Amino acid sequence: MKKQTAYILVATLIVLQLYSLVKINSLQSRIENTNNTINSVENRLDNQINSIYQNVDQKLEAQASLIHNSSTKVGKLDIATLTVPIKFMIEPKTVTETMSVSLDFNGEIVRLEKSGLQYSTTKNFEISDRIFPKIIMEDTGVKNIEEHIGLRVSNIKEQVFPYIFARFSRQSSYGSNEYRTKGHLDIDYKPSQDNNTFIDMKYVIKVDDEIIKEIPVLLEKNNGGTYTLDIDDKYSINDGQILTSNVVAVDSFGFTHEYLVTHFVAGSNAQREPYFEQEKIIAPNGEIIYLFDENNYEKIN
Repeated sequence: MKKQTAYILVATLIVLQLYSLVKINSLQSRIENTNNTINSVENRLDNQINSIYQNVDQKLEAQASLIHNSSTKVGKLDIATLTVPIKFMIEPKTVTETMSVSLDFNGEIVRLEKSGLQYSTTKNFEISDRIFPKIIMEDTGVKNIEEHIGLRVSNIKEQVFPYIFARFSRQSSYGSNEYRTKGHLDIDYKPSQDNNTFIDMKYVIKVDDEIIKEIPVLLEKNNGGTYTLDIDDKYSINDGQILTSNVVAVDSFGFTHEYLVTHFVAGSNAQREPYFEQEKIIAPNGEIIYLFDENNYEKIN
């Protein structure tokens, strides 16, 4: 009888312990959910507070600014000079008969012409230029200098030339002087704002700058889109040789665009894949007018 009672007590204790464990796990789960909810609410509040501060700062800056409005208009590419005209327009909050307005382009001062309440000028720039001039307003010997976001032109290239980006999802290996790669290449492209489109595109593989294979890309969409190539290739290369692959496209102005996809040094243990981003644009006369090489962390004219 005593043994039965002991068994019952032990069984009861085990059941109670299991019940306690279930309750503890349930409480831990509820605590974790509560903490997640609190963190989410805190993040949302932080974002809202930051947004409020940002809006207040923007309104204070706008209130303190002497400029009512400013804007730019990017013109068409001059293929002969490889420059693009950009028109700058400024409307001050206060306009007087004796006021003059100029723009400071890194030390080059250009005076604007007045028409009614607006001042404007047009200046030519190269494709790779980044533009954010200072405004100089002078009246009866008093100068005021400020910057205004409406005059910023951060990337002329994207407004003049089609956009291209390539990404390669693949598996690659190298051994016995053979480089193997298999996967699919996705190429995204869209025309420029002036409807400059690509009229020809291909995928080009080189070894030490010598073309060993070309794969045409059939462009069926004049308004751009995504194109996919299935790749299953192997190439014979010796130690020290460099294998590269590029998407090469020609736009309707006759400019050639090269976008690096693969860069592999045979036998190099330090080879990094994917390689740093690299893009260049070559004019019809063979001049490189734009070069971006992330490997050097710089943009070269």
